Amino acid sequence: CQTSLRRLDDHRVNCILQSVAMLLVLAALTAVAAHVSPADQALVEQYVRAHANETFREPAGYLRFPYLVPAGPYNQLWDWDSMFTGLALLPYGSARYFAGSMMNFLDHTNASGMVRGCLTPDGETLTEYHAKPVIIQGAYMAAKAMDDLAQFQPFLPQMEALVDYWFRERYHADQGLFVWYDQLESGCDNLVISTCPSAYSSCWDAHIDSLVMAAPDLMAFLYRETQSLSLFLQSWSSNTLDPATQQTYIKKSEYYLSLSGAILKGVQKLWDDDLGHYVALNITSGPVLNRVFLMAFPIWAHMANSTQAERALASIYAPDMMSPFGIRSTSSTDPRYTNENVIKPYSNWRGPVWINANAMLAYGALGYGLNSTAADISSRVVSTLAADIRSSGTWHECYNSETGAGLAAPGFLSWNTLGAALSTNIAKGINPFKLD
Repeated sequence: CQTSLRRLDDHRVNCILQSVAMLLVLAALTAVAAHVSPADQALVEQYVRAHANETFREPAGYLRFPYLVPAGPYNQLWDWDSMFTGLALLPYGSARYFAGSMMNFLDHTNASGMVRGCLTPDGETLTEYHAKPVIIQGAYMAAKAMDDLAQFQPFLPQMEALVDYWFRERYHADQGLFVWYDQLESGCDNLVISTCPSAYSSCWDAHIDSLVMAAPDLMAFLYRETQSLSLFLQSWSSNTLDPATQQTYIKKSEYYLSLSGAILKGVQKLWDDDLGHYVALNITSGPVLNRVFLMAFPIWAHMANSTQAERALASIYAPDMMSPFGIRSTSSTDPRYTNENVIKPYSNWRGPVWINANAMLAYGALGYGLNSTAADISSRVVSTLAADIRSSGTWHECYNSETGAGLAAPGFLSWNTLGAALSTNIAKGINPFKLD
């Protein structure tokens, strides 16, 4: 027993020493953070300006409102693509398409809160079991940019149904955590935190693999969803003349704010203080310790305290995670690490650099005053995007974390548009994802 205790103490000491070392590395690296070259920044901005309207679509068939598509090989309305693209392209005229995209998802949310994550003019697709919880926050950011929060007031029943769905169908009250249906639903199609990504894989067993993965990204998305609904209701309460309706909105606003507080408390269950970063949890088998970019994801939603934020980013800056081209999706030491150029049945989240993940972590770092860290991440990302334009004349879905080469979906135009203003925003201390 004493031997076991000594081993445990040794493990904790080693973890603490590793965390201290990582913090020192982070401080050293970001103290000399690279700044993106003006030529790279200008090239990326020019590319987005020239191609932004390729993502815009007018109402068609099943989609009654204007919407956004990722261009390239895609011509569908996707949940988080629309949030990222709509936000990034606001300076280029995306506002009505951004708002319309969220309206389309709300338009097809039924009374039980069910809506698919991919819609087309011909109807819904079955690719994603349920839309990621980004619809309400997407609506809020679009409406705020248009200075017109009232346009979404008719969709209050659908917004409430969406939140209720996650608490009714995906919440484990004993853990304070929510679960994805499968890995594909999360958008990180085949990320290694799941042993089997979805029914598109022969390994899939719904009794074992579905509804078991609690992960930091889902907690962060839901935290922002409930905050956004509370902010909508707060605004509507201030602009209604009926006292009874005003009081109803105020009470509902307080209720959804309290839900966000419960989610904030729940995410602490995913913090591993020995490792110094967030982990996933398979609710049937226990913690999932694979090193992936989600280790720091809650900083994007400002759910970490300052110490947690610094330690999580230190883990991200370890050599197995940080590449010259940006943050890897999965650690280079993971047995399933690969930069394979694939898109079917899954896009590759087992090694490549993804622009949306990097942008969120850069803005997350900015929120904690870690400006040099944010600038360093942004410079890597913008340089990678600029290099792709110079070498191929276009953009790709993700990037080889060993070479920086574009992988899959040539012509892809979605969350990579976040690169247009990323370095400029970081330099000015602007976080476009900020809700209030």
